[in-house]
Amino acid sequence: MNKLNVLDKKYNFLKSIKTDNLIRVGAKADGGYIVDSKTIENCNILISFGLGSHWSFELDFLKKNKYLIIYVYDYTVSKWPYLKEIWKYLRRFLTFRVSIEALQSRLDAYHKFRKFINLDNVKLYKEKIIYPIKESKDTDLKKVFSRIDNKSEVILKCDIEGDEYNIIDQIIEYSSRIKMLIIEFHWINKNENIFLESVKKMKKNFEIIHIHANNHDSKLKSGLPITLEFTFLNRKLVLTQKNEYFNDFPIRGLDYPNNPNKEDISFSFRD
Repeated sequence: MNKLNVLDKKYNFLKSIKTDNLIRVGAKADGGYIVDSKTIENCNILISFGLGSHWSFELDFLKKNKYLIIYVYDYTVSKWPYLKEIWKYLRRFLTFRVSIEALQSRLDAYHKFRKFINLDNVKLYKEKIIYPIKESKDTDLKKVFSRIDNKSEVILKCDIEGDEYNIIDQIIEYSSRIKMLIIEFHWINKNENIFLESVKKMKKNFEIIHIHANNHDSKLKSGLPITLEFTFLNRKLVLTQKNEYFNDFPIRGLDYPNNPNKEDISFSFRD
């Protein structure tokens, strides 16, 4: 058993408040996140910044709310990575190096991808989320929110590999329209001060309801993980006044390692 990784008290503001409605949406690996189930039921739009090859979260979201419309923003989304995998495994199959099941799984992945992005209630924009806008492919939150109705009940997921730090102020600007926010902070080892300030800013409008370390990266000397996934709930939706918090992470039954081949990163808060 690993030695208990108790974080310095200066990080205690990162603790997540206890709520009764936490569920996992998406895979029990990379791409799955912890959310508030009631908020899913009451929202009609999911805006997803960053899709990549792990889109089980978005697909599972639709299963839980079939009336949801998903706006996906990812300039890197393409069929070519799937086709390259199929071609690679086809060659291996023809030279007796992999099984037909291995090849079939790559074909299935491509079929599911095509089926997902062609759904009527999935709208894909091959645009890069950043602020300020510099190139024609760039988009900021002002443009994103101009594409949806002002009365929409929005959930925002943000996994944009470091560019999240540049859009924090815009997220706060549109916080009244965001009911729940799922955001991944990357490279905290290089951005610890801006990371801490960003979370403090967010907490003026949102309450942390979950935190999890991405074990694809390690942790700082202080024990703070280098990559952290957060779920924030709009303060107007936080019903509890008890101020009870989770102290120990990961949470059994909810959290799973992003990389299933490595042990999850544990950490604890203490007053």
